[in-house]
Amino acid sequence: LSGHGVMNEGWTATRLGLAGIPAAAEEVMAARDIALTRLTGGRLHLAHVSTAGTVELVRQAKDEGLRVTAEVCPHHLVMDDRWVLGGDSPNVPTMQHYDTRTKVYPPLREARDAEALLEGLVDGTIDCIATDHAPHDFASKMCTYQDSEFGISVLETALGSLMGLVHGGAIRLPLLVQRLTLGPAQVLGGEMGRYGTLGPGSVADVVVIDPEMEWVVDTEAFASKGKNTPFQGARFRGKVVGTMVGGEFRYREEERGAGVFGRDQDMVG
Repeated sequence: LSGHGVMNEGWTATRLGLAGIPAAAEEVMAARDIALTRLTGGRLHLAHVSTAGTVELVRQAKDEGLRVTAEVCPHHLVMDDRWVLGGDSPNVPTMQHYDTRTKVYPPLREARDAEALLEGLVDGTIDCIATDHAPHDFASKMCTYQDSEFGISVLETALGSLMGLVHGGAIRLPLLVQRLTLGPAQVLGGEMGRYGTLGPGSVADVVVIDPEMEWVVDTEAFASKGKNTPFQGARFRGKVVGTMVGGEFRYREEERGAGVFGRDQDMVG
């Protein structure tokens, strides 16, 4: 079903003349694996859910009591396949269209899919958010859409992009934090279950965020060698200003220095 598809099958792919990947390519595999979980009594985790149909399949599986968990990526929550158009006029292709920085697998889907993913994240159908950080070198993206590599550099834009959902009232900050931290730890279970909290005796891996801090995405300032993000130049509200690993600061917001920690911040395990 995926064939040689490079983006979501739909109006945008047809307009740009690009081979599409239908939602069914994901949904039939999810349905098969859920059926095998039902048969075997095993445990299933679905990574990078991207379609409304898959969300409904996971919801039904959980209602049935099957041991199924799922995750979603930030870009599938805040972008859709229209981002591939790039330019201001979707009816007239320009040099700004075919933005290879939007090429990711699974592909960016339709707006209705993004809405369903958010609904599933809020109601608990989707257990956590995972970045699927996929940095690529310059040459891997500076080519035709068909030839470019799949993947977006997400690590440094994840929080900023998702905070737009918080400020827009689509999700509460505590729930977003849970889906980014404790949620993944609970999916992994076992020894990993002690991560993702700020409880006494837990590992002091802490992120300090300023939910009101405005900043502009500048890939040249990324710590990651991967600069492939369609968010270049975007203005976000909400930023990581410090990280601790094992109780020691490994990163502090350079632009504002240590003084940033004198303000009210949210600390995330």
